[in-house]
Amino acid sequence: MGMAASQARLLTITARLSNNELEQQSVAYSKQRLADTSNQVNQNYLDALSKTKYQLLTGYNSSEAIYADLTYNQITGLNSVATGKQYIVKDKEGKVLVSSAIAKAYENNNGDFNRFLRDLGYTQSDVDVTDYAGTEEAIHEAWDKYLASVGKSIDNYENGQHILSFDYTAFSDESFDGYPTYNTAYASVSGEDNYASVYKDSNGYYKERYLVQALQDENGDTYCAYQTVDQEGTDEWTILENVAYNTETEQFMYQNLDGEIVSADAVYADPEEDLISENYKNYLIPNGESYISEGGTAYDLYKQSSALNFEGTTTAQRELYDYAVAITEAYYNNSKSATSKNLKYDAQIVTYYKNIFNQIRTSGLTTTKNETNFKETNWLVNQLKAGELTLAYYSTAEKGFVSTTLDDDESIVEKEDSSAMAIAEQEYQSMMDKIESQDKQFDLQLNRLSSEHSELQTEYDAVKKVISNNVEKSFNIFNA
Repeated sequence: MGMAASQARLLTITARLSNNELEQQSVAYSKQRLADTSNQVNQNYLDALSKTKYQLLTGYNSSEAIYADLTYNQITGLNSVATGKQYIVKDKEGKVLVSSAIAKAYENNNGDFNRFLRDLGYTQSDVDVTDYAGTEEAIHEAWDKYLASVGKSIDNYENGQHILSFDYTAFSDESFDGYPTYNTAYASVSGEDNYASVYKDSNGYYKERYLVQALQDENGDTYCAYQTVDQEGTDEWTILENVAYNTETEQFMYQNLDGEIVSADAVYADPEEDLISENYKNYLIPNGESYISEGGTAYDLYKQSSALNFEGTTTAQRELYDYAVAITEAYYNNSKSATSKNLKYDAQIVTYYKNIFNQIRTSGLTTTKNETNFKETNWLVNQLKAGELTLAYYSTAEKGFVSTTLDDDESIVEKEDSSAMAIAEQEYQSMMDKIESQDKQFDLQLNRLSSEHSELQTEYDAVKKVISNNVEKSFNIFNA
């Protein structure tokens, strides 16, 4: 081989060796990066295995507990919790976080619960409006409970008028539009300015009578008397001369309208008619445009409407009032009223909305622009952990909502996120398969480069030896 050719060959081999070593180094770096990626994949997989999520106990399948991911919609929904608790979510100012539908129903009706329910498609009227007698009795009972709660009663007087009679109109089109009203009545002896309160039941109008009582004077003698409205609360009594009391039989004796002497355990007096009877009610019989009493006196009857406004101060009083309004409106308007059509009654739903409504009335409300968050599994948990929202449930013992937390509530559990674990395992297996495949390719590439390097090194050494021998022979020739 010529000297020049050997030198050229040596340079070529040297360049190839250099490239081979550089390529081996690059593949080695790639293997190192692949090892780092493998470590990260392993770490991600381990993190996923320890990942948890909050879930809500929603029921049981035989003895097996059933859980659902904790979302706003899940925990605030009706009957969505196995314990039967009703939950609400509040912001950090204490306002109730509600859907736009509930917010609109509340804000559009100025705090009127019946109209709030109506906008949501429900009513709290639970009476059968076709049962006239039963419904009238239920209405009287409902109003009596409300009136008694505010210190009144169906049997009290107010400005000379009875609190409630059954000439009842609800939500009229006149001056009391939007309010329940009641009619009171009073009568005067025909042709005189002698006015008396009258009342009405299913049998018609009747006049008040006073309960006669048996009293004893200073000498121990028994006499009969009653107290008028003006005398109530005083020591004054109106004494009856035509009524006796038998202390042995403990009965009153008086002369009835037929002139017979009769006895009764209790009797009542009508001072205007000078009538005494066992019957508490002195009915007025229609007679043309006027009425005639049992005693034969002619009366003119007058009616007057008054509004039954809410006069209470407590939530319980308001609930009694709202219920009385609801069943009254349902009965008197029936199918004629738009507010009575297509409305559903469901005791659980009414209670559910009533609790929310009362809490809004106390604390106010708030909404969110993005209600898709209500369905998200992480949104509520993140907001609760950040302190932006708080959680409360309705306590029947406290008759109100009581605060609770993710970690303290018995219906909320923190469990392994099996779905996240399954996804992580699938991703881990896929990534590891790719890594192993790449690692094998790198190993094959390194083996090839290593073999090539050995061959180049052998050839390099041989060419170098040839050049060395040629140089030695040249020096020997010239020295000779």
